[in-house]
Amino acid sequence: MTRTRRSFLRASLGLWLAGWAGLAWPKPKSPKPEAPDRLAQAIALETGGRLPMDSDQITLEAPDIAEDGAIVPVTVASALPGVDSIWVFVEKNPTPLAARFTLAPSLDPFVSLRVKMNESCGLIAVVKSGDAYFSARKPVRVVVGGCG
Repeated sequence: MTRTRRSFLRASLGLWLAGWAGLAWPKPKSPKPEAPDRLAQAIALETGGRLPMDSDQITLEAPDIAEDGAIVPVTVASALPGVDSIWVFVEKNPTPLAARFTLAPSLDPFVSLRVKMNESCGLIAVVKSGDAYFSARKPVRVVVGGCG
Protein backbone atom coordinates (compact mmCIF):
# COMPACT_ATOMS: atom_id res chain seq x y z
CA MET A 1 0.00 0.00 0.00
CA THR A 2 1.43 3.28 -1.07
CA ARG A 3 0.91 6.34 1.00
CA THR A 4 0.06 9.60 -0.56
CA ARG A 5 1.22 12.89 0.70
CA ARG A 6 -2.34 13.73 1.70
CA SER A 7 -2.76 10.60 3.87
CA PHE A 8 0.62 11.31 5.51
CA LEU A 9 -0.44 14.89 6.38
CA ARG A 10 -3.79 13.66 7.78
CA ALA A 11 -2.05 11.11 9.97
CA SER A 12 0.53 13.67 11.16
CA LEU A 13 -2.17 16.22 11.94
CA GLY A 14 -4.17 13.60 13.84
CA LEU A 15 -1.14 12.63 15.95
CA TRP A 16 -0.31 16.25 16.59
CA LEU A 17 -3.87 17.03 17.71
CA ALA A 18 -3.98 13.95 19.92
CA GLY A 19 -0.73 14.99 21.59
CA TRP A 20 -1.87 18.57 22.00
CA ALA A 21 -5.19 17.49 23.47
CA GLY A 22 -3.37 15.29 25.96
CA LEU A 23 -1.30 18.25 27.11
CA ALA A 24 -4.31 20.55 27.29
CA TRP A 25 -6.28 18.37 29.70
CA PRO A 26 -5.44 18.88 33.37
CA LYS A 27 -3.62 15.96 34.86
CA PRO A 28 -4.57 14.68 38.29
CA LYS A 29 -2.20 15.87 40.97
CA SER A 30 -0.47 13.33 43.10
CA PRO A 31 -0.61 13.97 46.83
CA LYS A 32 2.36 16.06 47.88
CA PRO A 33 4.59 14.39 50.45
CA GLU A 34 5.22 16.40 53.60
CA ALA A 35 8.33 18.53 53.49
CA PRO A 36 11.15 16.99 55.49
CA ASP A 37 12.26 18.77 58.62
CA ARG A 38 15.08 20.79 57.08
CA LEU A 39 16.33 22.12 60.40
CA ALA A 40 16.78 18.67 61.93
CA GLN A 41 18.49 17.45 58.77
CA ALA A 42 20.86 20.43 58.70
CA ILE A 43 21.81 20.01 62.36
CA ALA A 44 22.30 16.26 61.92
CA LEU A 45 24.49 16.87 58.86
CA GLU A 46 26.72 19.32 60.74
CA THR A 47 26.95 17.29 63.97
CA GLY A 48 27.36 13.88 62.40
CA GLY A 49 23.91 12.76 63.53
CA ARG A 50 24.36 13.70 67.19
CA LEU A 51 21.70 15.71 68.98
CA PRO A 52 22.98 18.82 70.76
CA MET A 53 22.10 19.22 74.44
CA ASP A 54 20.65 22.47 75.78
CA SER A 55 23.21 24.49 77.71
CA ASP A 56 22.98 27.59 79.87
CA GLN A 57 26.68 28.29 79.22
CA ILE A 58 25.91 29.52 75.69
CA THR A 59 24.78 33.11 75.32
CA LEU A 60 22.69 33.76 72.21
CA GLU A 61 21.81 37.42 71.81
CA ALA A 62 19.34 38.63 69.18
CA PRO A 63 16.51 41.17 69.25
CA ASP A 64 13.12 39.97 70.44
CA ILE A 65 11.51 41.91 67.59
CA ALA A 66 13.46 42.50 64.38
CA GLU A 67 12.22 45.41 62.30
CA ASP A 68 13.95 44.17 59.16
CA GLY A 69 14.35 40.45 58.52
CA ALA A 70 17.16 41.12 56.04
CA ILE A 71 19.61 42.23 58.76
CA VAL A 72 19.06 40.59 62.15
CA PRO A 73 22.08 41.04 64.46
CA VAL A 74 23.15 37.87 66.28
CA THR A 75 25.88 37.35 68.86
CA VAL A 76 26.97 33.96 70.19
CA ALA A 77 29.35 33.52 73.12
CA SER A 78 30.23 30.44 75.11
CA ALA A 79 31.69 29.74 78.55
CA LEU A 80 32.30 26.08 77.63
CA PRO A 81 35.93 24.93 77.60
CA GLY A 82 37.65 23.89 74.36
CA VAL A 83 35.14 25.24 71.83
CA ASP A 84 36.06 24.06 68.32
CA SER A 85 33.11 25.25 66.22
CA ILE A 86 30.01 27.42 66.34
CA TRP A 87 26.99 27.11 64.03
CA VAL A 88 24.01 29.45 63.69
CA PHE A 89 20.73 28.05 62.32
CA VAL A 90 17.54 29.90 61.34
CA GLU A 91 14.59 27.58 61.87
CA LYS A 92 12.24 28.46 58.98
CA ASN A 93 14.71 29.58 56.31
CA PRO A 94 14.89 27.49 53.11
CA THR A 95 18.48 26.67 54.04
CA PRO A 96 18.57 26.65 57.86
CA LEU A 97 22.37 26.84 58.22
CA ALA A 98 23.14 30.57 58.36
CA ALA A 99 26.78 30.44 59.46
CA ARG A 100 29.56 28.01 60.40
CA PHE A 101 32.68 29.10 62.31
CA THR A 102 35.74 26.97 63.02
CA LEU A 103 37.75 28.49 65.86
CA ALA A 104 41.42 28.12 66.64
CA PRO A 105 42.23 27.07 70.23
CA SER A 106 43.73 30.52 70.93
CA LEU A 107 40.48 32.36 70.09
CA ASP A 108 37.68 33.23 72.47
CA PRO A 109 34.42 31.45 71.60
CA PHE A 110 32.61 34.61 70.48
CA VAL A 111 31.07 35.49 67.10
CA SER A 112 28.90 38.35 65.93
CA LEU A 113 27.04 38.43 62.63
CA ARG A 114 23.89 39.51 60.83
CA VAL A 115 21.53 36.92 59.39
CA LYS A 116 18.57 37.06 57.06
CA MET A 117 15.28 35.68 58.36
CA ASN A 118 12.35 34.96 56.05
CA GLU A 119 9.78 35.02 58.84
CA SER A 120 9.36 34.94 62.61
CA CYS A 121 11.00 31.82 63.99
CA GLY A 122 13.73 30.58 66.29
CA LEU A 123 17.46 31.11 66.08
CA ILE A 124 19.59 28.18 67.21
CA ALA A 125 23.26 28.33 68.14
CA VAL A 126 25.15 25.02 68.26
CA VAL A 127 28.57 24.83 69.87
CA LYS A 128 31.03 21.93 69.68
CA SER A 129 33.08 21.57 72.83
CA GLY A 130 35.40 18.58 72.79
CA ASP A 131 33.32 15.71 71.40
CA ALA A 132 29.96 17.04 72.66
CA TYR A 133 27.49 19.39 71.04
CA PHE A 134 25.50 22.00 72.96
CA SER A 135 22.79 24.42 71.84
CA ALA A 136 20.85 27.53 72.77
CA ARG A 137 17.63 28.82 71.21
CA LYS A 138 16.00 32.25 70.97
CA PRO A 139 12.70 33.15 69.30
CA VAL A 140 12.79 36.24 67.08
CA ARG A 141 9.71 37.99 65.77
CA VAL A 142 10.19 39.61 62.35
CA VAL A 143 7.87 42.50 61.50
CA VAL A 144 7.56 44.10 58.09
CA GLY A 145 8.21 47.83 58.02
CA GLY A 146 8.60 48.02 61.80
CA CYS A 147 4.87 47.69 62.50
CA GLY A 148 3.98 44.96 64.98
